[in-house]
Amino acid sequence: MTPRMPVQLYAAALLLVAVLVWASSAGGMLVAAAGVMLVLGVVALSLLGAHRAGVLVLMGAYFTAPFYKGVAIGGAASLVTATDLLLFAGFALLLPQLTRGRVRFPASYVVGVGIVLVCGLLSSALSPRYVESFIAVVFWMIVMIGLPIAFALWGPLARQIDLLAASFVAGQAFSLVLGIAQGNEAMGRQAGLSTHPNYLAQSGVMAVCLLLYLAHRHLGRTVLITTALVVGGLVAATSVWMSGSRAGTVVVAVLVLMIPFVERSAVGGFVMAALGALGLLLLPYLASLAGPNSVLARLSGDTSAQYATSARSLGLEGGIDRFWEHPLLGSGLVDLFDIHNNFLEVAVGIGILGLVGYLLVLYALARPLFGAHEHRRLAYAVWAYIGFGATVPSLYDRSVWAVVALGAIPMVLAARERATPMSARTTTPTPAGAAPAPHVLAADPRSPS
Repeated sequence: MTPRMPVQLYAAALLLVAVLVWASSAGGMLVAAAGVMLVLGVVALSLLGAHRAGVLVLMGAYFTAPFYKGVAIGGAASLVTATDLLLFAGFALLLPQLTRGRVRFPASYVVGVGIVLVCGLLSSALSPRYVESFIAVVFWMIVMIGLPIAFALWGPLARQIDLLAASFVAGQAFSLVLGIAQGNEAMGRQAGLSTHPNYLAQSGVMAVCLLLYLAHRHLGRTVLITTALVVGGLVAATSVWMSGSRAGTVVVAVLVLMIPFVERSAVGGFVMAALGALGLLLLPYLASLAGPNSVLARLSGDTSAQYATSARSLGLEGGIDRFWEHPLLGSGLVDLFDIHNNFLEVAVGIGILGLVGYLLVLYALARPLFGAHEHRRLAYAVWAYIGFGATVPSLYDRSVWAVVALGAIPMVLAARERATPMSARTTTPTPAGAAPAPHVLAADPRSPS
């Protein structure tokens, strides 16, 4: 950058501010907000550089992801949201790093996404509502292929992954607190800034997964960091609790039970099993203490839970009937919301072959959790998505896939290690007292932070 370049950038920024101030006076608050964001983007780009600005923009995307539908312009039905734009802008700024990335994907992932894409295009072409189905396929492929590939090509440093994870947790806390302040609830169930209590729970589950990853890396490092992690965990768990989501509560419980197996601790496994059995025995008593409409009351089968169960049963029955009408290629990705089960939605939308491809993708992303990589705990989110997705429609929900896509990092690392002969693997001894070097997908010099 030449010495005169910063002066030129600041002059351009001032001119842009003047134009946007004039535009906002004519266009109202919406244009004003867009103008402020654009000005901040220009300033960040000029001060930080493209790479650091890209990381900052992605942090904004992860902060808004937990409640992206609730603040979408045009309401929850809006196709493009602020989170989408931030993700696009962030990776656009990182494009020089992405184009230099070289990665190897596991065969199960490549075959799986190939099957899903082909079946999605065929079923959409044959659907009477082909335009709507094609649009759904595009969004699905963006999150299932675009985001994982972008992260794999970028190869973020460990501290950059930490920043994205912390941003998501902070966004979930922001959603919960502001939702309570605004009274955004239904039948005693808190929704945060989301459009439904189940979506608050869904993001809460994803936040728990990210905190399991962050806790392994940073718990006990300093008092401040440990306190922040504990508070984040309480907020994430509270958001699931206050949402009244039975599925969210069960998934969090299963994640906790998985910890001893992931960490390979026999003592931990025994303790978790004992606590689980005790919880089941005390559930009716705890539900009576928690009161009506609480998650424990719903788990015990109160009136609202029975109504929700009945509605889901009808949705599943209708989905099964639709599947048998076109079992091979499906009937297109249309009118799937009421089914409330990702796996049946895939089977209805793109057929049994497409479902096989979808399962291969999930297998490729979930498998690294039980491996040996530093970032393997990012795959907790994939397992949570598998469990929670059986009850909530979320084929291309960005609050889920923004987190699940991080699972591409351990997936690619594991694939690269399996493809490397044992004789070619070299290790460098770590000096006594030094922290081990973080696993990254590419050399550090091309990813400055």
